Amino acid sequence: MTKTPFQNTLISLAVLAALAASASAQAESVRFATFNASLNRDASGDLLSDLANPLATGGVSAAVANRIQQAHNIAEIIQRVNPDVLLVNEFDYDQNGVAGSSSVPSAAGYSSQAAKLFQDNYLSTSHGNAVRGTTSGVDFAYRYTPTTNTGLASGFDLDNNGAVGGGNDAHGFGNFAGQYGFTIYSKYEIVGVRTFQNFLWKDMPNNLLTNDPTAGANNLANYYSPAEQEALRLSSKNHVDVTLKIDGQEVHFLTAHPTPPTFDGAEDKNGKRNYDEIRFFKDYIEGAGYIYDDQGGTGGLAADARFVIAGDYNADPSDGDSYASAINQLLNATLVNTHFTPESAGGTQAATDPHNNGTANASQVGDPKFDTADFSDSAPGNLRVDYVLSSANMNIEGGGVFWPVDSNQTDTNNTGELFDLVGTFRNQNLYANLPSSDHKAVWLDVEIAPVPEADTWAMLAAGLGLVGFAAARRKSDK
Repeated sequence: MTKTPFQNTLISLAVLAALAASASAQAESVRFATFNASLNRDASGDLLSDLANPLATGGVSAAVANRIQQAHNIAEIIQRVNPDVLLVNEFDYDQNGVAGSSSVPSAAGYSSQAAKLFQDNYLSTSHGNAVRGTTSGVDFAYRYTPTTNTGLASGFDLDNNGAVGGGNDAHGFGNFAGQYGFTIYSKYEIVGVRTFQNFLWKDMPNNLLTNDPTAGANNLANYYSPAEQEALRLSSKNHVDVTLKIDGQEVHFLTAHPTPPTFDGAEDKNGKRNYDEIRFFKDYIEGAGYIYDDQGGTGGLAADARFVIAGDYNADPSDGDSYASAINQLLNATLVNTHFTPESAGGTQAATDPHNNGTANASQVGDPKFDTADFSDSAPGNLRVDYVLSSANMNIEGGGVFWPVDSNQTDTNNTGELFDLVGTFRNQNLYANLPSSDHKAVWLDVEIAPVPEADTWAMLAAGLGLVGFAAARRKSDK
């Protein structure tokens, strides 16, 4: 029996619906995470030695043993979150096992020795105990460790104290070259890298270095000399675009760690730099033409690019010391999907924990369930400063903040429960005032639709052709 044009149209539409349903069913949920893990160390080379000695053998001191245990706690948290793509902030840089950094960008695919040691000796091994259960190792097939501006001497007296040298006079604060760097782990192939370590602050249009609206001596154009303004880099560490190949799709993982908007004076140089560091990625996702990278390329992302922004941005939407609510530049950007905000019950509980050493949390505006950092409760209090933000052209399936609830707020956080991995400020202190980090791991589950295979494209084209043919037949029959 010959089918009518109308029947052919229905069949074609059914084919198209089936193809769409198939693509949706095959869409992959990918977990992107960021974790300021406080794996920086106080002396150059200490991170390498810590990660090379996971069993703390050789008669190490109690302080070293605590640092090694802290690294194990960090690894266990990562295993429990089990991300597919991970940014680790505050991870000291080395070049093939030699501690330090440089202004020459790391080659695509470069992994520092510390990043490899952390994978082999910590992430790949089981952790946990009988109370909270044990974990399985997590393996990342791909890594990238970018160079960092932290600790690199600028040659200028940037803090205006009358002497040149030290962390405050580096391109980015660091007591030694490479301190506070970051590294990226991925289960998906890294197919491209752009870094912006050497981008000059003055080259951002309407920047706060040369266009500071502040009057008088606290205007940055007055605070910094003309020579310093010519040489200052925007990124306190680095801004990095790592392109991942996920089910045939390219997804840009945009990573950074802007400077804290504190540790300065009335001029608020760090607050203003933090603002422009955050603004850089807003401009980047909007395709700004002024941008140039360390590899010789120019411009930002394409209009239809898929991206995930991740990192410790040192800026809370409503609390803390950030300049002009800096993070809202990203949170209010039309290209960013903010329909979902990661949260935790632990953040809510921590705001009123009896161990708190101050009352700053009580005067805050933001909901503590969104907090991601356990800072001193005298000031600034707990804040939301760590972000994983998806582009608006991707669906978010969920996410969270690794901040478990404390089942007993009167104990010393050493019973072995899950909460003991995060602890409270200065209660169970292994390194940096906590058993793991003052920041919590944050993750977002994003739906990545695959690129249809060749035969699927052929079926889709055929279906569209049938629809067009049927429509033409119907028109000619009238």
